[in-house]
Amino acid sequence: MSVKKLPLKQILHDAWRYCVENWRISLKFSVIAYIVGALALWSWKSLFFWPVLFVVYILWGACLRYYLRRRPYFDWNALLNSLIPSTKIVVLSVVVVSVLVLLPMAPLFMNVSPEFNAAYGRFLQGDFEQKQILIWMTDVVFLFISPIIAYRPFLAWISALSGRSGSLRFAWGRTRGNYAAFLLIAIMTNLSIIAVRGLILFLGGDDYVTLLFLAPLTIYFNVVSAKAYEFFFLEIE
Repeated sequence: MSVKKLPLKQILHDAWRYCVENWRISLKFSVIAYIVGALALWSWKSLFFWPVLFVVYILWGACLRYYLRRRPYFDWNALLNSLIPSTKIVVLSVVVVSVLVLLPMAPLFMNVSPEFNAAYGRFLQGDFEQKQILIWMTDVVFLFISPIIAYRPFLAWISALSGRSGSLRFAWGRTRGNYAAFLLIAIMTNLSIIAVRGLILFLGGDDYVTLLFLAPLTIYFNVVSAKAYEFFFLEIE
């Protein structure tokens, strides 16, 4: 199988043009994204979060099927098939995050010396800045892994929603040789979120105001992913 290189600049431009040319539906999707995001934020750490998450899943699947021109937009068979790759992505992400969270504690089990264990234990239980360093290190490592465990497998989820194979292995195979391109997408997505959140909090806004600006960004980067799916999978439609 020949390696196809994702034309990232063209994909970003085409996604922007789609959102601008179809601004009415983009606006509607942004409103949906804001409402479900606000509901998820409101219900976080409560039992209501799970039914909200279920609604989010259904609506997001319908939005992607609309973009892919797959009727009906609410297709239960496609949604059920998409649960296979999405569950794999979630499990894979949870396993990786768990390993990253536990990794800083690994030196404690190496039995270097009682003095080292005591000093390192004090470091792990240190002040806020030390803990923030560990959190940032975990986030950075996850960012560099995300093209493998999240962004490229996400195309398998889109494939399943379109009625095709949701195999993660197949998606990895179709997108091989494009780690750098997906890493740049991950970096741009994260930096956009951090910039918007930081600016809104600096201006005195809360999380609900932040969601107001993140909603259209979410739509845009989902269109970017859909464009990437078309680039890698359209020829086998």
